[in-house]
Amino acid sequence: MKIPFFKNTVTNYFSMFVRLVQGILVTRWLISHLGEAQYGLWVMLWSFFSYALLLDLGFGVAAQKVTATELYKQDIEKYNHTVSSIFFSHISMALLILPLTFVGMYYIRELFHLPDDATAEYIWFCREALLLSGLAATIVFPLGVFPEILVGLQKLYLRNYIIIISKLVELAGVIVIFALGWGLFKLLFFVMMVMGFTQLAMLIAVWKSIPRFRIRLAFDKAVFKGIYRFSSAVYIISIGRMIWERGMFLLISIFCGLAPVGIFQLGSRIPFLIQQISLPYVENISPISALLHSRNRTMHLAQILVRAIRWVNFFAAGAMVMVMIYAPRIILLLFDVESAEAAFICRLMVLFVYFLLVCRSIPEKFLTMAEEHKFLAKVQSFESIFFIVISIAVLLVKPHELVVVGAMILTKFIGTVFFVLPRLLKRTHIKLRYFVLYSLFEPALLALATGMVCYWQYYLLRGQLHEFVLLALAGVSGMLIYFPALYYMMFDHAEKIRAKKLLGRITGKLRRA
Repeated sequence: MKIPFFKNTVTNYFSMFVRLVQGILVTRWLISHLGEAQYGLWVMLWSFFSYALLLDLGFGVAAQKVTATELYKQDIEKYNHTVSSIFFSHISMALLILPLTFVGMYYIRELFHLPDDATAEYIWFCREALLLSGLAATIVFPLGVFPEILVGLQKLYLRNYIIIISKLVELAGVIVIFALGWGLFKLLFFVMMVMGFTQLAMLIAVWKSIPRFRIRLAFDKAVFKGIYRFSSAVYIISIGRMIWERGMFLLISIFCGLAPVGIFQLGSRIPFLIQQISLPYVENISPISALLHSRNRTMHLAQILVRAIRWVNFFAAGAMVMVMIYAPRIILLLFDVESAEAAFICRLMVLFVYFLLVCRSIPEKFLTMAEEHKFLAKVQSFESIFFIVISIAVLLVKPHELVVVGAMILTKFIGTVFFVLPRLLKRTHIKLRYFVLYSLFEPALLALATGMVCYWQYYLLRGQLHEFVLLALAGVSGMLIYFPALYYMMFDHAEKIRAKKLLGRITGKLRRA
């Protein structure tokens, strides 16, 4: 099976770019046309919709894995029964959304903190909006299995094409709705309808990719037990990840107050953005790991993993070095804030995110798909409990946001270095020396050389140039170093030949023009 790695990655990034731009534009228009109060209601509705995704219980990843192992080629009937069991499990979970929605409608005043003088019409409006959101979540939630199937089919590009089109349609619809003077309720109905059609388009794409695919009106208990053993471990992993992602802000708020939360948010936004930018590339690893592991092609999989980690390290190390040097200037340029504490947190967090991207993200995806989900769930559970206990114990003595950051770094370092990485090396038979030199050391060495050049520029030119000009100069300098290195260090022989041909075609067209 030929894996469209490049097409998947490029469309992942393009989809992320479209979603980012569309999100910024829609947010600006929502605030402008609806006002702060109704925009707050919009945010709350989508927050509840996001929490409904917790009912997935890991079944989506299970569908991705069973598809990636190509069960649909080996036994289409068993595959149909498996996906049908997952689909009807999603339906049963979705049915829980309705009673929770009705409870929320009853306690709408407390839930949305409505003022005492809120009119009956406005209260009923909020209840109707919540009901519409709950109904949409109930209908759309079971269809979430089909994007996961496309990922398992190695057809992320199809999923991305559908998402891009739906986001553009949604953007056009928002423009029309506001031009006609319609309000929040019609906007919500339209957006939910677009979401439903998007998931149906995913279903059609699955049908076309797997001709004999059918949803059976049956629930196979034996199949479900096998799925549940895998999905429950995946669910524990996702919950553990959510604990530290959301728990950091909660712990800082409880023990330190809201001002330190703002400082932490300010310092961590850029590192987390770097993490998000790397995810479209890393997403390819899960279906590839499931496929090659099912075929027992350990050597081939090991080569892909070490090369993938090397690629992530190549770009993440460069971004990390730039942020380490220019953190105060980046924060000043983006947020118009000068804060030494926020800059320090930014530097600390970018080191942490770099460590996670290089040493944890890809190994974790491999282990999840290589029948090590129970082991990974145990590690994630240990990390979550250790993080909470250590954070609270130290915060009671010294309430400071850096305590939470330090506890998180210590926890993830122990879990990754002493558990996750050794299990990766053991399962793939990758030599430790080769892994450290090829995947970790060489890209980091290049980033260090780039950092020395950028630091020299920063030391000589700070205070003399505008922050934007200074950062642009650093970016150009970094690219002048990184692009030649990309060719000589990262491309293999075949990729170098393709790069030369592509460059030849581009220069030929420029000459003719």
